[in-house]
Amino acid sequence: MKETALKSKHEDAGAKMTSFGGYQMPLKFTSINKEHKAVREAAGIFDVSHMGAVLLKGEGAIEFISEHCTMNIVESEVDQLKYAHILNEDGGIIDDTIVTRLSKDSCYIVPNVGKNEKVCEWFEERGGEEYIIDLTGKTVIMAIQGPDAEKTLQQLTDEDLSKIEFFQSKQIPINEDVMGEFDKDWSMSDTPIVQRSGYTGEDGFEVVLPNEAGIELWDQLMSLEEPPVRCGLGARDTLRIEFGFLLGGNDFDESRTTIETGWEEHAVEWDHDFVGKESLEKIKEEEHQMLKGFVMENKGIPRHGYVIYDKDKKIGKITSGTRSPVLEKGIALGYVDPDYHEEGSKVQIEIRGDKREAEVTNPPFI
Repeated sequence: MKETALKSKHEDAGAKMTSFGGYQMPLKFTSINKEHKAVREAAGIFDVSHMGAVLLKGEGAIEFISEHCTMNIVESEVDQLKYAHILNEDGGIIDDTIVTRLSKDSCYIVPNVGKNEKVCEWFEERGGEEYIIDLTGKTVIMAIQGPDAEKTLQQLTDEDLSKIEFFQSKQIPINEDVMGEFDKDWSMSDTPIVQRSGYTGEDGFEVVLPNEAGIELWDQLMSLEEPPVRCGLGARDTLRIEFGFLLGGNDFDESRTTIETGWEEHAVEWDHDFVGKESLEKIKEEEHQMLKGFVMENKGIPRHGYVIYDKDKKIGKITSGTRSPVLEKGIALGYVDPDYHEEGSKVQIEIRGDKREAEVTNPPFI
């Protein structure tokens, strides 16, 4: 079982640990609802170092990543982030990721947990070996999320964080006296990457830096007069489902395409050639299942794998589900047949042998 550099910090804070993607990770520190509420109302902090960290660097690297993801990174500005899908030749989703352009000839991507090797192998098979530096395991990634995230992180830097717009990044010094020497093998830069992004639907930042520096920064954040609330994977999941964000392995795998997930508008730029493009264009013209949202009309929490019905007819399957702490109702994501894509359609979800009423909706749920 793998560990992040912050594992001992979580255990010292009394976290309930769980296994996720081959890593020991905190599920919660207090309760999922309390941590969820902290992010919606103030600021929470997550260790997301289980995610991959891959640098692509060198002449031709930007052109290569553009050919191998659904977004046109050649047209990206330096410091701009883009959400993209990495597809196989049939249009199936190998992974989804954020691509951050760091310079004229370099970018940084964040594969999902356990997917860094798959993504790097795919790139290598297609002639990209010379560009790849896999920093997974050498990197702490922490997410400070919530309406007070900027105020919280601002205490540790003289840079004006308000000037970093949503889906932009900047490599800036943070609390230089504490950061110490950077790992020379890290290969990213001599300052942390600070990105205005997140997986919660709230304002926030994701900070990327070498392991030892990350441990020290975590300690500094926890030592603030009003530190962010420590949050685990439980709250991360409820937060992302409320906004309809995809989770690899649950909401997609290589059997699903970007078109079916409903993320075409946010994840595809059609103005460039990329692997899987022709397949996506074909499926757009065909009838297909679509990932939709579902709100339970009575008690019950829909879970991954639950079957969706129209009376006795099976019409789809749930991929992610939870009880929304904000709505205080069961909510879910799942794929359904074409006749049920319209918002407001009525369906039933089988929960422990009982078919319960739900309504189709378009996320976000809140």
